[in-house]
Amino acid sequence: MSISNVTKVSSKITSKNQITVPKTVRELLKIKSADTIEWQIEPNGQVMIVRGKPDLWQLVDEQEKKFGNLSTPEFDWGKDVESDDFD
Repeated sequence: MSISNVTKVSSKITSKNQITVPKTVRELLKIKSADTIEWQIEPNGQVMIVRGKPDLWQLVDEQEKKFGNLSTPEFDWGKDVESDDFD
């Protein structure tokens, strides 16, 4: 990455050890409320913040909002003909 592409922003840590992700960072990472970010900390102390990957249920919720509920009713296979007797 060349130095001309570097964007620097700062955040202040509150008394409760919280930070607000600056708007510039949210826009560059394309993150919104309820998204996750990952903190990658290298041995030399450098920290990289990246957009986290959504978990399975977050993807399911997004797909349900987009396409509707895809659940199907349980299929009735009829009477169980299972037997405990094996030849």
